[in-house]
Amino acid sequence: MIMSVPLLLFLLTGSVLDIRKKTVPILLLAVSGAAGVLIRLICWKTGGYNIMEMFMGILLGAVFIGISLISDGKIGMGDALAILTTGIYLGGRAATLSVLDAMIAASFVSIIILFLRKGTRNTALPFLPFLFLGCLIETTGAII
Repeated sequence: MIMSVPLLLFLLTGSVLDIRKKTVPILLLAVSGAAGVLIRLICWKTGGYNIMEMFMGILLGAVFIGISLISDGKIGMGDALAILTTGIYLGGRAATLSVLDAMIAASFVSIIILFLRKGTRNTALPFLPFLFLGCLIETTGAII
C-alpha cells in the first residue's frame, strides 16, 4: 500500500504533463525513481519486501527502454522510463500486469478513435494516463 501512493501521485502528475505537453520531464522520472528505490530499500531492510521483485520490475523497464531504442521512438523513452519507475515501485509481477492493463485500455481507446475517424493508425496517444489507470486497477485490486 505504501508503495502505491507515491507511484500514483507521480503517474497522475506525469499523465497531466503527457497530455498537455506531450512529454514527461526527465527530472520527474529521476526523482520518483530514486524515491522508489529508497522506499524499497527501507522496506527490504525492515524485512517487509523481497528485493528481487524490484529487480524484476527494473528488468521490465529495461525491456521497454530497449524497445524504445529499437523502434526509433515509437514507444517514447519517457514512457519506457515511467514503466521502469512503475517496476521499481510495484515489482515485476504487478508492474507487468499494470502495463498489460494500460495496453488493453490504450487499445480500446485507439479502436474508438479509429472507428470515429478521429485519427489514423499512426495517431500518437499519451501513454502515461493509461499506465496510471493500469496501476490504479492493479493497486486497488491488490488492496481489496
